[in-house]
Amino acid sequence: MIDALLELFGTFYQAGNFLQAERIACRILEAIPDDLVSLQFLGLVYYRTGRREEAIEAFNTAACRGLDRDSHLHVDSRLRASAQCLRAARLPGSAVAAAWYDLGVVLFRLRRYQQAISAFQSALAGRPDFRAAQRAIARVSASSWRQRSPVANRKLTAAGRCLTADPLPCQGRNAAQPSGLGRAAFATP
Repeated sequence: MIDALLELFGTFYQAGNFLQAERIACRILEAIPDDLVSLQFLGLVYYRTGRREEAIEAFNTAACRGLDRDSHLHVDSRLRASAQCLRAARLPGSAVAAAWYDLGVVLFRLRRYQQAISAFQSALAGRPDFRAAQRAIARVSASSWRQRSPVANRKLTAAGRCLTADPLPCQGRNAAQPSGLGRAAFATP
């Protein structure tokens, strides 16, 4: 079921139907409130539809929940529905590989380097031959190393970016017109 919903999200996203993609991400979050994948994809849809503040809120929530999850290691992650979402979203041939790549570009623009690298790695898991994602990882790694160390980058995310704990950030929201996202962000000259 989760696999099908994520594939449906990917299909709508690739077709530019952000309203339907948003609805799918919201439905997944309603069923699995702690799912970081659909929360990040929801942030991507918000960003693509010109709702930058809502996108940042979704990315902040995902980052904070990711940190919280790491501190609760006593729970077997294989039993979590959210872990199944991540596995499904990273399957080879997944329709969400392009969404992972776009998410990485957005996170890079927001200087969330570690999250961007994770998104690009997920794009590669879905499409191992995704050359743009391979180049993006190299560029983000180089850029984040020049900006600050990866440890400092993670500490910055943890300290003070946990702005919301809203488990369902998509209630009562309507999609705006897409703002566009340059796919050539990491193209080589």
